[in-house]
Amino acid sequence: MTLRMRTLLFLVALCLFLPAFQAVAQPLKIVAGTSLIDDIVRDLTGGRAQTVVLIPGSSCPGHDALKTSDFVFAAGADLFLVHSFQRDSPQLAGMLQSVRNDRLVVLASKGNWLVPEAQKQAVRDIAAALRDACPDLSALIGEREKARLGRIDAANAECAEKLSAVRGRAVVCAGMQAEFLRWAGLEVLESYNRAEEMTPKDVALLIDRLRGRPVAGVVDNYQSGADAGLPLALELKVPHLVLSNFPGSAEDVPDYFTLLRGNVDRLIRLGG
Repeated sequence: MTLRMRTLLFLVALCLFLPAFQAVAQPLKIVAGTSLIDDIVRDLTGGRAQTVVLIPGSSCPGHDALKTSDFVFAAGADLFLVHSFQRDSPQLAGMLQSVRNDRLVVLASKGNWLVPEAQKQAVRDIAAALRDACPDLSALIGEREKARLGRIDAANAECAEKLSAVRGRAVVCAGMQAEFLRWAGLEVLESYNRAEEMTPKDVALLIDRLRGRPVAGVVDNYQSGADAGLPLALELKVPHLVLSNFPGSAEDVPDYFTLLRGNVDRLIRLGG
């Protein structure tokens, strides 16, 4: 066989197999309901996914704000992954109808995903959805799922040791932080709603119920109002802390692990 013939056969074979290579190389396109989902997706796929986040970490999950670019991306998305609380969102329903893409998975993972056990269940659920969407990545996703679950266990043990200094302290908090604070070993005396849902009368009644009780601090939720509990803290003369439930709410908390440790580091100030 001549060199020219061998070259020609090579080029023909390359043309035949190139589409398959390109298909494998194309990253997954995932629409993630929040930065919590986005963080897990990026980790499990090891950089093999492009994502659009419907609710950035700095925003309140109860207030969706979709952009035109989100619709463009969503039209060709391989998968939509959203929380159960987003299922009935008019904005999400409008997006799905507009782009005519029905690849929606509503994650059943319950609880506050900052709590390690809840985070682990979310990882398992998202890993299963990703494997269904892209079987070719199953082995990679399985390996990275196992590694992430191990990292969560290690972070849990590390945080538990730090939190021993404040375990049993009594706090007042935004309702969206109550579950996390109970996981941290704190006693939640009272919880309150978002800042826009609280009237001066509500604040006054809450202060009256707390007078004489051993309040170690007031803990706000960044996404639902970082200053909602500040009047309580000032009146009770106790520390005021702000925790976040979503990665990306600040530059120093880009993922679950930095956010978990950052929240814990803030909480241990109550032991001072």
